[in-house]
Amino acid sequence: MAKARKQKGDEQKPDGGGGSAAGGGGGGGATVLHQKLCLSIDMENRLIYGYTEIKIQAENDTFALHADNMTIRNILVDGQVAEFEYFPQWKNAGDEQSLSSISCSKTAADAACSVYISSLNSEAAPNLIISSERSSKLITEPQNEENSGNHEENGEKHGKNSETHDGNGEKCEENGGKPAQISDDQAVNGCNGSADKKEKEEETEKYNEKEKEQQTETEEEEEKKEKKEKEKVEEEDQEEKEKEKEKEEENLEENGNEKDKENEIEKVKNTKLVHIDYILEKAETGLHFVGNILHSNNQIRRAHCWFPCIDNATQRCPFDLEFTVNMNLVAVSNGDLLYQVLSKEDPPRKTYVYKLSTPVSAQWISLVVGPFEVLPDRNDISVSHMCLSQNLPKLENTISFFHSAYSCYEDYLAASFPFGLYKQVFLPPEMIVSPTSLGASTCIFNSDILHDEKVIDQIIDTRIKIAFALARQWFGIYTSAEEQTDEWLLDGLAGFLTEHFVKRYLGNNEARYRRFKANCTVCEFDVGGATALSSPSASSDLFGTQTIGSYGKIRSLKAVSVLQMLEKQMGPDPFRKILQMIVAPTRGSRTLSTKEFRHLANKVGNLERPFLKEFFPRWVESCGCPVMRLGISYSKRRNLVELAVSRGCTAKVTDPGPDSRMNGDIREGDTGWPGMMSVRVHETDGVYDHPIVPMAGEALQVVEIQCHSKVAAKRFQKTKKGSKPDGSDDIDASNQENRASMDAPLLWIRVDPEMEYLAEIHFHQPVQMWINQLEKDKDVISQSQAIAVMEKSSQLSFAVINALNNFLNDTKAFWRVRVEAAYALAVTASEDTELTGLLHLVKFYKSRRFDADIGLPRPNDFHDIPEYFVLEAIPHAVALVRSADKSSPKEAIEFILQLLKYNDNNGNVYSDVYWLSAMVQAIGDLEFGQQGVGLLSSLLKRIDRLLQFDSFMPGYNGVLTVSCIRTLARIAQRVSPSICLDRICELIAPFRNMDKPWKVRMEASRVLIDLEFHHKGLDAALLLFLKYANEERSLRGGTKLAVHALRLCQANIEPQDNNQIQLPTLVGLLCLLAGKKAYNNVYLRHNVFCILQIAAGRSPTLHGVPKVVSPPQIVQEISSDNHTKADSSVPQQSRPHEHSTGTPQQSRPQEPSTGTPQQARPPEPSTSTPSVREVLPASGPTKDADNISNCSERRNVVKIRVKRASSSSKADDADHRDHSHGRNENEAGPCSSMSVDAPMTEAPEAVNVSNHNIEEQNSCHDRESRMSASISNVKLIDKHEASKELQCTADSRLDAIPKDHLSPIVNGQEAVDKPCSQLEVVSTSYDGNQAPGSLNGLETKEKKKDKKDKKRNRDKKDDPEYLEKKRLKKEKKRIEKEKGKRQKEKEGEGVSSSEPKNIAKPSDSHGTSSARPPAPMRTAEPQISNVRAPVDTTRTLTTTKIRIKVKPLQR
Repeated sequence: MAKARKQKGDEQKPDGGGGSAAGGGGGGGATVLHQKLCLSIDMENRLIYGYTEIKIQAENDTFALHADNMTIRNILVDGQVAEFEYFPQWKNAGDEQSLSSISCSKTAADAACSVYISSLNSEAAPNLIISSERSSKLITEPQNEENSGNHEENGEKHGKNSETHDGNGEKCEENGGKPAQISDDQAVNGCNGSADKKEKEEETEKYNEKEKEQQTETEEEEEKKEKKEKEKVEEEDQEEKEKEKEKEEENLEENGNEKDKENEIEKVKNTKLVHIDYILEKAETGLHFVGNILHSNNQIRRAHCWFPCIDNATQRCPFDLEFTVNMNLVAVSNGDLLYQVLSKEDPPRKTYVYKLSTPVSAQWISLVVGPFEVLPDRNDISVSHMCLSQNLPKLENTISFFHSAYSCYEDYLAASFPFGLYKQVFLPPEMIVSPTSLGASTCIFNSDILHDEKVIDQIIDTRIKIAFALARQWFGIYTSAEEQTDEWLLDGLAGFLTEHFVKRYLGNNEARYRRFKANCTVCEFDVGGATALSSPSASSDLFGTQTIGSYGKIRSLKAVSVLQMLEKQMGPDPFRKILQMIVAPTRGSRTLSTKEFRHLANKVGNLERPFLKEFFPRWVESCGCPVMRLGISYSKRRNLVELAVSRGCTAKVTDPGPDSRMNGDIREGDTGWPGMMSVRVHETDGVYDHPIVPMAGEALQVVEIQCHSKVAAKRFQKTKKGSKPDGSDDIDASNQENRASMDAPLLWIRVDPEMEYLAEIHFHQPVQMWINQLEKDKDVISQSQAIAVMEKSSQLSFAVINALNNFLNDTKAFWRVRVEAAYALAVTASEDTELTGLLHLVKFYKSRRFDADIGLPRPNDFHDIPEYFVLEAIPHAVALVRSADKSSPKEAIEFILQLLKYNDNNGNVYSDVYWLSAMVQAIGDLEFGQQGVGLLSSLLKRIDRLLQFDSFMPGYNGVLTVSCIRTLARIAQRVSPSICLDRICELIAPFRNMDKPWKVRMEASRVLIDLEFHHKGLDAALLLFLKYANEERSLRGGTKLAVHALRLCQANIEPQDNNQIQLPTLVGLLCLLAGKKAYNNVYLRHNVFCILQIAAGRSPTLHGVPKVVSPPQIVQEISSDNHTKADSSVPQQSRPHEHSTGTPQQSRPQEPSTGTPQQARPPEPSTSTPSVREVLPASGPTKDADNISNCSERRNVVKIRVKRASSSSKADDADHRDHSHGRNENEAGPCSSMSVDAPMTEAPEAVNVSNHNIEEQNSCHDRESRMSASISNVKLIDKHEASKELQCTADSRLDAIPKDHLSPIVNGQEAVDKPCSQLEVVSTSYDGNQAPGSLNGLETKEKKKDKKDKKRNRDKKDDPEYLEKKRLKKEKKRIEKEKGKRQKEKEGEGVSSSEPKNIAKPSDSHGTSSARPPAPMRTAEPQISNVRAPVDTTRTLTTTKIRIKVKPLQR
């Protein structure tokens, strides 16, 4: 079992344990214990004044805080005036940087890195330094007096203790005298009795006997009394002894308390109460005035711009908040509202007093002031909703579901809301910075998400956003990250909780579909180290920018996926118990770390430590997702399925270029992932799960799955050759697949059906099996996968189109998948299929919405919500149909025009604003050919009428106007030769006026930027963006424009063209990056930085950028040793004096991955080396274990099977032995394959290679073109380098090649010159010390394997395609034999004409021969070729390059 994480004791910082960590980052070692904030807001003058009191524990008399954008009046420390130094950063934010070194986009990108990092560094450092030496001296004197008084009191207590000891001794003496007194009384009584007898002897003689009896009785009674008294004395003695012990213990405790008091006194000495008076004049950062509304935002490190604090995520403390505002305004802040106080001023003002008892960091403190309407929740929960008066009806309808989410979270977590009162404020979009601004117990939303009961399309999106913000209150604010590397965990837990709500209240189909699409997005963009969740270089080293932009969204989606994988492994109940333990009020710490969560997964989730030891480093600490390519082949004789598996990774280490950055977090996929992937086989007799595909292992593997069902043998009539009149044979691949699927007891097969792993899966099975999967499988993910494959099918059949149409008409299917089927029908509609897909789409729409009697659309009726969404997508799908001339068919244009013309919403209770918007957007997707141009004027009239209608009667959020503006711009771009773009710009420009809605203004600005790009280019578009960004008043508007400009650059930047953006534009972008506008809006600043990086062909992130960057970047050559250190996390097998090289990777669109720079090699003269994608067969891996490379190796190794030709002569063998210098003693015998990455020093003779059973490697039903070849002549090149031509059978389809089958690049300079090449270069070489004659033993092994292959091919004798391949193979062998004979004769002539001590040069293709000087003798001991050993790229003189040429097969 893993050791339990040590709980934080009470003696640690009360902020949850994060204070010590933040000491170095901010505060100069100080820790905030409590903070009080009292402010008065003057809305008319935009003035904020007040004070803050901070209780700080500092080790030194001098400490530092964060404060900016304010004027500090004075500072008191413990009531005494203190000295302070204040260095505001915002005053220097507008200073222009030195731009003299900017000459191109690359130098501008370097300058942007320097400016951005220096700004982030300065913001993270505290800039208010306070010295409290005077106050500390005044405090020490009364504390010393208290100490002396305490010592005196302790002395008095010791004196009292001694007195009590004396009193105890006296009591002991008294107790000892009691038995003596009793014996004396008895003696006195005895004397008195004897005297009476003498005086009255005569009178008492009669009574003597009676008196004696009485005396004996009294003596017995006295003895009993004595015993009782003795017992009492003993008890008193014991009690006194116990009291003495207790007093001694009290004395010891008092002595210990003295030491504790001394420690407390030391803490009191270090604890200081800091009082800061300050003023905010016209606040622009952190707080924003917009009209009569004031609001804050939780931008990164902007809390100290409106109140002094230690602005660090790891510093947490309770807060007391007081805000004084006008009577007509409401102040909303964090915590519980204790009370409101009316002042006696004229006019009177109101003070709102809040108390936040839970420790939080300063970034979660928020404030909103405005004339809000407060709407308490109707379900008796502590929630208040606030908005402006005009949005109150929408607010009532929107929040009707909120109680469901609130109770869902409390029930799942078994804990109440942690902050008491929860407050939601909805503000207009032009006022806020981001769509959602979180705070402790508060959240500020964009009011655009509010909707009334008539709007349908906004419901799902609104509920998910509000539910996620509520989940962040538990995970992210109440429970915070212990370090910045742990932030992914809280973000992922909040997303996981949100998906639980989606599954419970929006349906399981909605939750699974959204998760499937999110996983696809992560696999597409998780290609670089910036997406590593818990890596320091991708989190803490990026100053918080990892949560901004596209990478931030990818990280959030990946975090949720990783947590869902853990839930699948441990089960839902243990995972829920872990979440309940995290948020439990009894938990001592309010922080959470990845290490603690890992321990909980082991202790509570019952996951084994070896699994967790592999899971977290692979999924959390590194980047990349597995890529699984699988294909099937059914063996009827053995009744089993052979599953070919090819493993890869989305992230690869790219070859270093001059612009590459240091990146030590990229780990290749060859180490694999933990776990076993399940394969679900749907057979005729049932469904069977087979968890047999390991996530780690060899790169190529064949897995056998035994079938449980059987199919009776059926006779199939063979087609005779030459049956057609022209004598040709028509072999339809689709018919072959269908026949194969009919002969197998398989309906369809699914890989990872329960989404247990975050993986990119490419599965190949016959089309008929995909049709069965779509029609019979009820899982939405299975249906979506089937539609995606059928949509991309190269050979469409009517069976595919009919299956898509049937699914579209199935009302029981999930509506989102039905929409996908509609778009698939549009894509499959072509002239080859007679536009059948278009006919099905139109028929489906008319059957639901048209009146059959009059042939026109009926009035709208949207009561069936799923059917509404499907019908809404039909016009857009129809607009995507293209005819043979790439234009839209006339029938499609007329159909959309008819829908717009006869749209009638009378009598419908729902709004049709989104319905009309979808139709207008469909017009923008039309391609107008010669037949459709005549209908363009009618469409433009309809758009103009809708624009006028929406201006007179504004619809919901200006959605219809936005669609019309966007559609006009698209039409202008498509028919630009016949329409003047300036006229379109004049038509759209008025929509940028301030009287228009904010959404309309933003869309108009973006459309004008697009038109400028289409008309004048990217540089002009960026200049227009700079103009609009400087004119835009709203902060979110600037962010929207920057995001649009960034996407424009990502789609159109060409890395090899450095002149796309001119120098004035680059200088303008740098000035915007360093200006005050960007300082006020961190999102705008980050997007401008990303634009400059994209312009230089780099990734839009700070990941990999050195912390100290100079504007003129100098490209330095870094040795391979540094690369090895950077990738030290990947297990390698190192050898002395050898260096590893990077592997080239196909860069993903818009987001290229970064790699580690290496030492580049000089260019090689050879240019004929093709890509691995053209050499290796990818449709089906070989079944021989010798041909499969181990994926646990450091580099990907390609092994090529070689077979000695029978035409080789004995003289050739003797020649090989002469040049081999002997074999190593440790070398094994003949091998059946040769590695293509081992070093070589000699030039061996040519070896003929036969293409041995490569066709059988294809286990999938692929219909791609194939290539065939063999090794031919050898040319000896200077510097002991040999060039060979290699031919082999390969699949020409590039996307079928596994991405991880790449060999190390040899020519580093070529990779630098072609950074965006999508084809990788392969280096093939082998050890010259190993005698080529050792390849003679290949023949025997190949013959044995030929027998096995022949047995497998018996079932294929009836297959015409197989017979054709067999005939071609025989003819190819005959041609190779003839070439071998001719080559033997030429080689014999070359050997006879050459000197015996020189190496013979074989004749080239022209029959010429020459000689070269003898090769230098090696002084080192011969080495064995090892596939795990890195290639020595520095030994250029002793390395042989094999050039591979691929020739198409001629039939």
